[in-house]
Amino acid sequence: MNKYFYCIIIILLCTGFLASLQGQTLKGKITDIMNDEALPGANILITGTTQGTVSNMDGEYSLSLSPGDYSITYSYVGYISEEVNITLEENQTLTMDMELYPDITVFDEFVMVGYGTQKKRVVTGAISSIDAEDIASTPVLRIEQAMQGRTAGVQVTNLSGQPGEAPTVRIRGAGTTGNAEPLYIVDGMAVSGIDFLNPGDIESIDVLKDAASAAIYGARAANGVVLITTKSGEAGTMNVSYSGYQGVQNAVRNIQMLDAEQYRMLMNEGALNAGLTEPFDLNEIPAHNTDWQDALFQTNAPMFNHEIAVNGGTDVSTYASSLSYFSQEGIIGGEKSHFDRITARLNTNHKVNDFFSFGNNLAYSHIERRGIASNASFNAAYSSALNIDPLTPVFEENESALSQYPYATQPVVTDNDGNFYGISEHVGAEIVNPLALMELQTAKSRVDKIVGNIYGELELLEGLKFRTSAGIDLAYVVNDSHVPLFYLNGAQNNTEKTTVTKNIDRYYTWDVENTLSYSRKIDKHNFSILTGVSARKFNFE
Repeated sequence: MNKYFYCIIIILLCTGFLASLQGQTLKGKITDIMNDEALPGANILITGTTQGTVSNMDGEYSLSLSPGDYSITYSYVGYISEEVNITLEENQTLTMDMELYPDITVFDEFVMVGYGTQKKRVVTGAISSIDAEDIASTPVLRIEQAMQGRTAGVQVTNLSGQPGEAPTVRIRGAGTTGNAEPLYIVDGMAVSGIDFLNPGDIESIDVLKDAASAAIYGARAANGVVLITTKSGEAGTMNVSYSGYQGVQNAVRNIQMLDAEQYRMLMNEGALNAGLTEPFDLNEIPAHNTDWQDALFQTNAPMFNHEIAVNGGTDVSTYASSLSYFSQEGIIGGEKSHFDRITARLNTNHKVNDFFSFGNNLAYSHIERRGIASNASFNAAYSSALNIDPLTPVFEENESALSQYPYATQPVVTDNDGNFYGISEHVGAEIVNPLALMELQTAKSRVDKIVGNIYGELELLEGLKFRTSAGIDLAYVVNDSHVPLFYLNGAQNNTEKTTVTKNIDRYYTWDVENTLSYSRKIDKHNFSILTGVSARKFNFE
């Protein structure tokens, strides 16, 4: 009993001691200085610590402190934080009301809209934005990958691991049947594709996701609009920067398949169930036990990117230029599946006087691509690797090993060292030696593309601007391939003649736009008027 009595006495003494330390109080009210409204949930913290409190629904707060000097920070989301120094004496109650200023810079963020920009706080449409820092935070090959996971309502799906292959982009689900791709606008010009863009050149990406924000582009915007703005120069001394990275790629894991013993056992069981003779003698040790996925996957497939940017200018003229080289090999195929891209860009802007300016956005890209069939159930390397038997070797030991087979007189496929690829005796049709199939992949394409525009802007009156621009999208595509004599199995072979194919395609698009816009702000109200005409022509040969 005495034990509990002493514990109670000690607790009461400690409570009295703590109460004597906390007899000083800082209290007050947090309000918005613009409209004198209370700010509930504002943070009141001792600067540099996590000790503090938050304001209640009426913006009021109370904080108990020991005597001494303090630095107190008042903060609220969307408002400029304030810091004050106070001194609390023993048993003092200090009232400190605080008025916070809205952080105007937070609400004045600009986003791209049709034919111009608007402050984000006055936009009524559904728009998502990605800036240059977000893009640079993750090494990506294509611009679409920069939107992945960063834009609500936008689904970006990688179709395969093929280097350079364009992901599927769907804005708020599938829209138009047949072609559900969004409309891409680069520096004000509609383009057929964005594989020519270097992610390091991008200043911002704005995605228009609803009819209200995309209506200016008409029926073309049925699947949404992606507005891409490239970097422009800033007045100041010339700045030269380099960025680059290098890495390797490997398959995360392999699908678990049957080994030679398991394969022979299941084949025998299947034959017995079908009333057939067992095809394998399980007492014999199999000559080969091939892991086709291990043989197919490239180890440490390289990928790298190098970029040099030069920008600068004066109060009259600014420029931004860049040169980049990107290269990636596939984890299947190696050099048989690779993507190389060289890009060059020059953006300039010239301010002639207070009411007239002009400039240009010009980009050149050279792309070389080799690929293998991806996402295919038939005649594809990976599907064959999953279906071919493990008893077949990747290579026959020598040419004499082929003499026992009926296809010995046929043009069996060899690698660069003259090794003969093995041919399965147990499966056929579309299932073949995947490495032999890749040896026959000879198709490659080259694309030289120029995309650019020149523009001029004249401010006739305050808020009244006339803008004219002319742009081109010119691309030459060269496809080369040849089919040698080969024998993969009875269903897949070419034993008569070789063929060589070369295709040269030319895509040429020009457009001209003239717009007249007027914007005005009256008190808290904003309005803008836009009228214009656009002409566009597409040619293909």
